[in-house]
Amino acid sequence: MVSWAITGATRGIGFGFVNNLSANSENTVFALIRSRATAGPLEELATKRKNIHVVVTDIADPGKLAQAAAEIAKVTAGSLDVLILNASSPGPDTGALSPSAFHGKEEALVNEINENTKTNVTSNIFVVNAFLDLIRNGKEKKIAFITSPSGDVEFTRITGLSTLLGYSVSKAGVNMIATKYAIELAPEGIKTVSLSPGWVDTDSARAVTGDPEVRKFMLNAFHKIDKSVEGPISVEEAIKLQLQVIQGLTEADSGKTLTHRGNSDGWF
Repeated sequence: MVSWAITGATRGIGFGFVNNLSANSENTVFALIRSRATAGPLEELATKRKNIHVVVTDIADPGKLAQAAAEIAKVTAGSLDVLILNASSPGPDTGALSPSAFHGKEEALVNEINENTKTNVTSNIFVVNAFLDLIRNGKEKKIAFITSPSGDVEFTRITGLSTLLGYSVSKAGVNMIATKYAIELAPEGIKTVSLSPGWVDTDSARAVTGDPEVRKFMLNAFHKIDKSVEGPISVEEAIKLQLQVIQGLTEADSGKTLTHRGNSDGWF
């Protein structure tokens, strides 16, 4: 039996991980969420699959994370095999601004950077540190940080996307965090990966690229990387491919930033 914990499990990719993993009764799945108020589909799934444990916590609060870790420990006798850090935030509504557009908007710039960093960088460190003793006692000893091509320098340079400043900076930070933890924890046999899910057909993705003109703009940018891209892949496909990468993660690849296809440039 393998135990999994997924942050940001209410919807989208996080819910996709819970749905896929819990379909196997040999898995024990902990769905970490901020509130039950918006977790209707997850709650419904959990009533059907008894191997799902819904844990309410706040990834920005080390105290509440300690309580969540204790709650998991009661079920698993103090261990956790795989931690998937999926919770993320697009940040403030200033994401459409390029760096120079913040001239004269310094307060907005600070907010753009800080809000993204708080959720996507600092909070992930809080989660790992709170659950690290559980991972140490696990069999798989794996930590997966869900990242984005927005945090990759070459992807950004080639596509020419100058916006999403705070989000991109924070996702680049996520990639570095994964590498730092990989180096630190290697002597204990713990492996990490920063994993891009690809362009996935989620509600949050549709909110950004649902407008026909925006979608056309994004496709033109993405075609500079891969001319065959026609649109996002399904959540189900993204989850299946990511799990193959996580399950096949070796010591040699620990700390790398990989795509859902297990390489460094197969973003789509």
